Amino acid sequence: MKAEAPQYRLYVTNETWRQRLFFLINTDAHGLAYPGGSVFLSGADFNKGRLIRDGDVPPPPRDYCAHEITHTIAREHGFNEFQVPRWMFESFPDYVGIEKRQSFEELQRLVGDRPADIPMMVRYGGDPRYRLLVTYFIEKKGWSVDQLFQSRLTENGANALMRADGAG
Repeated sequence: MKAEAPQYRLYVTNETWRQRLFFLINTDAHGLAYPGGSVFLSGADFNKGRLIRDGDVPPPPRDYCAHEITHTIAREHGFNEFQVPRWMFESFPDYVGIEKRQSFEELQRLVGDRPADIPMMVRYGGDPRYRLLVTYFIEKKGWSVDQLFQSRLTENGANALMRADGAG
């Protein structure tokens, strides 16, 4: 999936009133990608190169800027949160934005069929079970991002395909 726009706009809402205004649609988010290409981050410590929200520094591994810009690029290609399943729409940007991405085998060993708990989500980004699926289709099946999004597979359907290949 290729970026189409020559540039994107990134806004950092370090002041509380700006966070309240721009994060009104999702007050728990650390970053938001608005249709049209504007990306908002809740705040940043530029000296540390880390995101900040209400004085707290969310832990790695997710690069929120890469995550949100990936949402913007997906929308440019006609794939938005209403057209593709949530597991795809949220986990592909995690796949792109994870600082130290695990291989499919490592993710499978660490995550498997276990329910994702909060410490696991913090350590491995978003819902690691969703990212396991994205990693499987991209790295093991060789699908392009467009193929993945166009498939519109449900989470159950994606898991069934992965299991049928003996990978899940």
